[in-house]
Amino acid sequence: MSTATVTATPSSTATAIQQLTSEAAQVFDAAFDDFTSCSTGDRFATLNAMTEFALQHQAHLARFAQVLEHAGSILSSVAKDLQYSSTANLLQHEVGFAKGQADAYVRLGKLLEHREYPVLAEAIEAGTVSSQQAIIIVREFDRQRDRFDAEFLAMADRSAVAFAEGSDSSQPWSPEDLRDSIRGWFDQHDPEQVELRTEQQHSRRSCKAWVQEDGMVTVITLLTATDGAAVMQFLDANASPRTRLSAPDGDPEIDMRTREQKMADAFVRAFTTAAKSKHTSTQGGAAPTLLVTVPMSEINKHANGTPALARVSRTQEFVPVAEVSRIICDGAVQAAITDDSGNVLKLGRSQRLFSPSQRKALNVAYPTCATDGCTIPSVWENG
Repeated sequence: MSTATVTATPSSTATAIQQLTSEAAQVFDAAFDDFTSCSTGDRFATLNAMTEFALQHQAHLARFAQVLEHAGSILSSVAKDLQYSSTANLLQHEVGFAKGQADAYVRLGKLLEHREYPVLAEAIEAGTVSSQQAIIIVREFDRQRDRFDAEFLAMADRSAVAFAEGSDSSQPWSPEDLRDSIRGWFDQHDPEQVELRTEQQHSRRSCKAWVQEDGMVTVITLLTATDGAAVMQFLDANASPRTRLSAPDGDPEIDMRTREQKMADAFVRAFTTAAKSKHTSTQGGAAPTLLVTVPMSEINKHANGTPALARVSRTQEFVPVAEVSRIICDGAVQAAITDDSGNVLKLGRSQRLFSPSQRKALNVAYPTCATDGCTIPSVWENG
């Protein structure tokens, strides 16, 4: 592939770039055609050449963002000369970047202009680090730089680039590994900040749940780093390819659930298990138990093989009786059989004291507080 030094007018520059692109495409086509039949050594050579080309391409894009942002212009920027609202907006429309990616390349362009992290800037220009590696490094440095002195930032700059580039004895680090390591460097250098952040996380923890239009429930939680890691550890363990939790016949080989579905099942199992624990909070003197109301007429329909419905007390959503049959075995769900007027005929699976059972029956009859104008769920009343 030939290269050319372009010193002519902009129109000839554009022509030279187009010619270079065409020549590169021809080289790549030939390399890809040969790849299936060439030796392992040749494949490694092609891989290394492709990697170098890709890194150089990313370096050119970063320098292009620098030029767009800082070249002389009639208006405030070259992008506005070309009738774009900003350099990032130009990159979105002309290169096809997502907004976040366009903003990140603009930031790399500014780095090349101002050299805040000089070792990283040189590595970008040399094409020895990828744009994604550089974006992660800049992002993490920008978040922390005001709290650290120049000597520490210079050390971090050198170290991050060294790990990003790799060496003869180690592979280049992925953007995720770089992110985690850089955060670790800053945290170890300022442990007091870690303590402050943990206190702030504890005060920000939250959990929200609401019913969607179709009756499904959305749960959003914000957990501290430690609690969140513990939850993720539990979900990971129960979402592995070999997990038997809720697998058909306990056999993971015929389990067709996605990873997200396995995590959802594990999430529910954790709550149903906790509901039966003696350490959980109680409602009305009993463990928190979901009541499902099933009219006798619906039971008869189900017995005859026709669609039948039950109602979930907490959300007042209708669900199939067959679904109730599936979840009733968890022990955290109790069925209340009623007549067509709503009178409780039988409270299934009752192994509680008399008063808690009475309260459950009342919760069926009065899903919300009996006081006029009060709409809080009756299960909140613990007295």
